[in-house]
Amino acid sequence: MTARGRLALLYTGLVLAAGLVLIALTFLLVRRDRPRVVVAFGTGRPVVDPDALSASLDDMHAQTIADFLTQSAIALGIVVVVAAALGWLVAGRVIQSSIAERDRLLDSQRMFVANAAHELRTPLTTMRAAIDVTLDGQPTKPELLAMAGDISDAVDHSQRTLDGLLILARSQTGLIQQREVDLADLVTSALEGVRDLELRTDLRPAVIRGEPVLLERMVNNLVDNAVRYNVAGGHIAVRTGPAFLRITNSGQVVDPVEVDNLFEPFVRGSRRVRGTGLGLSIVRAVVTAHGGTLSYAACPSGGLDITVQLAPGGNTGKPAGAPSASS
Repeated sequence: MTARGRLALLYTGLVLAAGLVLIALTFLLVRRDRPRVVVAFGTGRPVVDPDALSASLDDMHAQTIADFLTQSAIALGIVVVVAAALGWLVAGRVIQSSIAERDRLLDSQRMFVANAAHELRTPLTTMRAAIDVTLDGQPTKPELLAMAGDISDAVDHSQRTLDGLLILARSQTGLIQQREVDLADLVTSALEGVRDLELRTDLRPAVIRGEPVLLERMVNNLVDNAVRYNVAGGHIAVRTGPAFLRITNSGQVVDPVEVDNLFEPFVRGSRRVRGTGLGLSIVRAVVTAHGGTLSYAACPSGGLDITVQLAPGGNTGKPAGAPSASS
């Protein structure tokens, strides 16, 4: 039997059981409520024989119960048929919704696995090509050094991809170690290596309770994304406050329709830069793991405006007065 049939049968069975219970209770109440014959003795007119009257009333009572059971059975049958039809329709809607959600998850998982395999296979292909080309003949020392450099870059890319996948998996399995962390300190540390860009900072205490490693990776990824997809002479603006962090960067104009896709694994912007495509997806996963909210929008002049909102103590909730970008 199909899942839809089982659900429809379950709905019908519940209605049938409820109807039988209702009929049984009503039958017991009606059966106990037997009519009584009260005979008054006096000098009036002759009355009907009490025994005959009692027998007549008993017959009427029995006929009433029989009619009640017959009519109840007919009504219950009609209700069960209607319930079966409605159950079939409702089960179809539930199954279709569940199947659509399952297919979406399966497609997402297949795409993730395919992208991960591609990202991990590309460096291997690069290394294989570098080795084959260099060793085809009598390689010179400069050629060997160039091959070593290509292989080193490919290994570094693979390592970054694997590290990103591990962080992404870790952030989706829950928080293991939690302690108080100030987002302002993490931002200060992440901005130390930024060069050739104007920094506009307004860093106020933003102490939250969370996992330090994941929060540090989240902040580093936000800053790294703002640097990678910036323009020459551009800027990065960062604000922190009670349990929130907001980062805005200049850069190329981003289609607002495509902003959501940037937070999916292995999706990069239109500009070709070195990276694994996991940065913003890790940010989203870390924010979700800490019970926070992530809002983002494309800036009209170019770049992104991203706001992370976390509650003090790691509880879900929006900090009062925290700015937000539409998403």
